[in-house]
Amino acid sequence: MAARVSTIWFVDNNDVRAELSLYPQPDQAAALAIAQQLHPGKEFESLGPHPLSIAATVQPGYLFIGTYENISVVASAELSSCLPSELPESWLLSPHAPLTFLVSSSPDRAQGSFAIWENGQLRRSFSALPIDIVENIGIPQTWELPYWSGKHPLRYPPGILPDPQALPFHPQQFAEAANAEWLGFRYTGAPHEGDLDKTQILLWGFKVHQKSEAPKAAVPVTEQAQQAKPKPPAPEPEPIEIPQSASTPVPPAKPVVVASEPDPPITEPKPPTPEPAVPEPKQPRPKQPESKQAEFTDARVVPLEPTPQAPASEPKKRSRLARYFGFH
Repeated sequence: MAARVSTIWFVDNNDVRAELSLYPQPDQAAALAIAQQLHPGKEFESLGPHPLSIAATVQPGYLFIGTYENISVVASAELSSCLPSELPESWLLSPHAPLTFLVSSSPDRAQGSFAIWENGQLRRSFSALPIDIVENIGIPQTWELPYWSGKHPLRYPPGILPDPQALPFHPQQFAEAANAEWLGFRYTGAPHEGDLDKTQILLWGFKVHQKSEAPKAAVPVTEQAQQAKPKPPAPEPEPIEIPQSASTPVPPAKPVVVASEPDPPITEPKPPTPEPAVPEPKQPRPKQPESKQAEFTDARVVPLEPTPQAPASEPKKRSRLARYFGFH
C-alpha cells in the first residue's frame, strides 16, 4: 500500500458496501458539527466536497468528513500519529455504534495500522513496520489467515537477502486488505471485481485554523476602546467636587449677582438706591405735572413725599425716563 491513508469510520449498518454503493452526498452541517466536536476552540474554513481518493491522503492542518445516513468517516493526519489502542476517546464519536474501523498507512515509514471497535470496545488492533510488530491486540480475523500463512510474502530486489525478522507480508498491504474487507474498496492496485469507486465517495473538506489568531486581531480593537474610555470617566470627579463647593456660601451669592443685568429694563428701576423725583427749579410747573413725574420715575416706590436730600446726579436718570415717556 503506497498511498497515504488516515481514516476512521463509524458504521451503524450491517451492509456498508450497499450504502456506500449509492454514493450519497455528504452533509455539510453535520460534517461541521463533527469537526467542532473533534477540535473544540478552533475555526474551520470550508473547502467543499472532495473524493475519498484525495481526502484519505490528508495533510496536517486539514480535515475531511463524510456523513451519510448510517455511516460517517473522518480523514485526519492525527490518526496515523499514534497506535490504535492509544487513540484518544474524543475520536470515538460513536462509542455505542456497532462498528468503528480505523485504517492508517504511512509510506514514509512503511507502516500499516488497522483496528476495529465493537460497541465501543477494542476487539482487534494491529500496527507494524516491515521488520517489527509495534502492536498486535486481539484475536486475528479469518481474512488475515492468508497473510499470516505466507501467501503474500514481501518481495525484495535481486541480490538483496530478506531480513530474518521480516514479516511474511507488508504492513501497508495488510492494512489495505482490512480496508477492502470492511469497506469494500482498495486505495492502491487494480480494483477487484465488485470494488467500490473511491473517487465517487465524497467527503467535505475543512481547513483548521487556530482560534488564537482571532484574539490577536481583536486586541487592538479592545485597546482602542480602552483608550476611548478614559475620556468619559474624566467628568466623574467633577460631580464629586460640585457638592463640596455647593456647601460653601460662595456659589449662592453668584446667582444674585448674575440676576442683576447690566442694562435692566427701564420700567424696573433698582429698588436699593432711593431716587425720589425732585422738581426742577429752573422750570416751575403746576402740581399736576409734578405728580405725574413722580409716578413715572418711581413706579414701585409707595411714598410720594419728596426727600429733602437729593443727589445732584438724579436729573440724568430723570431725563432718560422723560425721553422714554415723551418729555423733554
